[in-house]
Amino acid sequence: MMKYKTTASLLFIVVALTSTTFTYAAQSFVPYTGDNNFALDDLKGERHTSPDHHGKVVLVNFWASWCPPCIYELPELQRLKQAFPEQSFVILAINVGEKKYKVRKFAKLINYELPVLLDTSKKTFNDWDIKTLPTSFLIDSAGNIRYRVRGNPGWDNEDTLDLIRKLITEPTE
Repeated sequence: MMKYKTTASLLFIVVALTSTTFTYAAQSFVPYTGDNNFALDDLKGERHTSPDHHGKVVLVNFWASWCPPCIYELPELQRLKQAFPEQSFVILAINVGEKKYKVRKFAKLINYELPVLLDTSKKTFNDWDIKTLPTSFLIDSAGNIRYRVRGNPGWDNEDTLDLIRKLITEPTE
């Protein structure tokens, strides 16, 4: 009986992980408009708000440490920031629903160096009407959400780089 429960549990985990990976496969950037307000603390306890980043192109990425596709794309986000080292492009990784100590430990484990904001109550997650993780938004320098993408679009591929270049060079309205 114990062997059956163990086998059934393992099978469930494999199916869940596999279906999650394929369910959240990359989608293209979808034009999107919506509320982009947030006020969240980072791992250092510093408060970040949406107006803080006005005048910059911002990639907001919602993720969790239990989400395999999220974990997969975090190194890509770091490489993406290296491709745009200028201050006019910011990446904010918003962790959803996890405790600060756990997120800090996880970020250290994977050597993640970009700003991590904490949405422990899931308020921003819900306000932005997010249904799946990872979900990301590209915000232009005027502070408007321009695109949403569910899953990993390939953050360091040429199409993504071109889209970000275009947003960075657009005049601020």
